[in-house]
Amino acid sequence: MKLNKKEITFLSLVIAIWGIILISSGYIMTQDKKTIVKKTYNLNVSTKKITEIQAKKNEVKLKEITTEEGTPISTDIKDYLENPDQISDKMLKELAQNLDTSNVNVNQPGTYIYTIVYKKKTYQNKIIVEQKKLPKMTLTLKEKKMTTVETISRNIREYVYEEISDEIYDYLVLDISEVIEHQKIPGRYKYSITYDNTTYYGDFIIIEPGDYQATITCPADAVPDTINRTCICENGRYNPNTKTCE
Repeated sequence: MKLNKKEITFLSLVIAIWGIILISSGYIMTQDKKTIVKKTYNLNVSTKKITEIQAKKNEVKLKEITTEEGTPISTDIKDYLENPDQISDKMLKELAQNLDTSNVNVNQPGTYIYTIVYKKKTYQNKIIVEQKKLPKMTLTLKEKKMTTVETISRNIREYVYEEISDEIYDYLVLDISEVIEHQKIPGRYKYSITYDNTTYYGDFIIIEPGDYQATITCPADAVPDTINRTCICENGRYNPNTKTCE
């Protein structure tokens, strides 16, 4: 069938309009597809960054701890962590339940290892126990005397002139091994007392029971020490010049 000029013009117009519609639809679909891909990519990157940040917050970092001899160690889990403020309360509770300081001896200077087990992974660090800083003190040792039949005293306060506090007394080391070895043999022997890495020496004289007889008169608040020919005061020190306890 042969179309006339008017029909040809109308058919061309319809084809052109449909062509424009199809091209526009294709373009719009392409743009929508690109937008969806872009949004998905951004979401994945954001999720990854959040995961990394959370992992860093939950990372267990233990401190190296230094304490002094005789000082109890902390039971607060936060004292063992470098970043306690960045760890959740739930995780802190789990870490506290798995803190192990059983190898630490706070009464013995040295370096010890403590551990925390979390999700089958073991974390370790050191607890350093330093020697206690003792009060400064210089000792003056007495010349001691006893007979071969008497018992050697182990009360360190009887060997020094200074007043000794209980804190210092616990760190004094008396060595009378030479005296004990020769306690049945009259003579002059050495004994020592060590305090804060300093050793002081004194003389210990052993005599036969009949070598002297001493009568000591002491005040009411003291008892006689016939071996050393002096008085031992209940409170204070005996002054042989005034014959009183001061």
